[in-house]
Amino acid sequence: MVISFYKKALDSAFDGILITDGQGNIIYVNSKYEDITGLKKKDIIDKNLSLLLKNRIINKAISLEVLKSGKSISTIHKYVTGKSAFSSAKPIFDNNKKIIGVINNTRDIDELVKLKSEIKERAAKEEKVNQEITHLKKLINKDEEFIFESNAMKDTAKLACKVAMFDSTVMIYGESGTGKEVLSKYIHSLSPRKDNIFIKVNCAAIPKELFESELFGYEKGAFTGASSNGKIGFFELANGGTLFLDEIGELQLSVQSKLLRAIQEKEITRVGGKNRIKLDIRVIAATNRNLEQEVKDGKFREDLYFRLNVFPVTIPPLRERSEDIEILIKHFIKKLNKKYKTNKSISKEAMDYLLKYNYPGNVRELENMVEYLFILSEKTIEVETIPGKILSQIMISDYKSGNSIIRKEKLNHLMGLYEKTIIEDTISKYHTLEEASEVLGIHYSTLSRKMNKYKLKFT
Repeated sequence: MVISFYKKALDSAFDGILITDGQGNIIYVNSKYEDITGLKKKDIIDKNLSLLLKNRIINKAISLEVLKSGKSISTIHKYVTGKSAFSSAKPIFDNNKKIIGVINNTRDIDELVKLKSEIKERAAKEEKVNQEITHLKKLINKDEEFIFESNAMKDTAKLACKVAMFDSTVMIYGESGTGKEVLSKYIHSLSPRKDNIFIKVNCAAIPKELFESELFGYEKGAFTGASSNGKIGFFELANGGTLFLDEIGELQLSVQSKLLRAIQEKEITRVGGKNRIKLDIRVIAATNRNLEQEVKDGKFREDLYFRLNVFPVTIPPLRERSEDIEILIKHFIKKLNKKYKTNKSISKEAMDYLLKYNYPGNVRELENMVEYLFILSEKTIEVETIPGKILSQIMISDYKSGNSIIRKEKLNHLMGLYEKTIIEDTISKYHTLEEASEVLGIHYSTLSRKMNKYKLKFT
């Protein structure tokens, strides 16, 4: 029963196995050995290896060499089947260290190569899956909805809805921080590709010498320092989905032609590779530059510009759509409350002030400011928590314009806000009470009291 089990186990082995006794007589051969060598079990079982050599049934027998030397031997041999195999023969000793047999393991080299290729392919697929998961997690965690109230953004959203159903290349224009990435994700979410991956590439962050390997991937050994498994590029990773090329205007001329070819032909070749890989991707690009002027100045390829500019969409700056500010502020506070499990709000007075600021950094600046105010406030965001520099800009601009917010305020309140701005600016430059109070011309205890009043701290 036990012997029968071991024979079945050996017969199921991946390697070809041949076992001889201490005199070189073959006592066991498995099916894999027959397959690799072309020798039939019935022709060699119970036969002596020396006799098989003499009769030219075999032309090499490393097991006999092991019996003579008492040491393991390995070799590569090509058989009549045309298969090349790696054979390793090892002596079997009894308790008295006498050789009682030899076991020979023979492995098909072609199968080893195939196995290595399968492992490499599996590793590449696993890498792609891991990258997809990472990107998807980022998208899920971003929680970025397309929030707007203004007519200007309603027009932009209508354009996005129309182009979403087509695979045409979209070119999004807008100042930094206006929400170009959010709009690109909005288009993707409305498209037939919405269930597939969305990949963002920051073109400005890729060094010129790594452009091809990052976007198109590379094969094993393509260059010094390359991964032993090669790497999948962003284009291949986005296959079936949407590729968002952010800050496209920052690309150097030397790499623009390579990008044009990939977008135009919808195929890429990995660095160090020969095979062309066909792709099914939708390209959306974005820039804060005037690409038409860049083309005239010779800084951007005209053919790439026309390839990307099939359907241009412009996001207006936040200062031109002030109707969106309040709804965005409420959205950001709601998002922070959800994240930190709090229930904070903003006072009407603070909201009125924030609505007057022009936000040169657009939506990104607004979101960062709301988060700053959210952290400083206990329950409600008040005017006193608004950074002094920003508050002074709002006050001066608003007062000059003759608007009602500042003119409604009493002098003491306005002076208090102005005092807060001056103290805040001073302590950002001088980092001790003594230094700051000396510059302001007041006693350090007075400065300490006023800092507590305005909830200011040294940074």
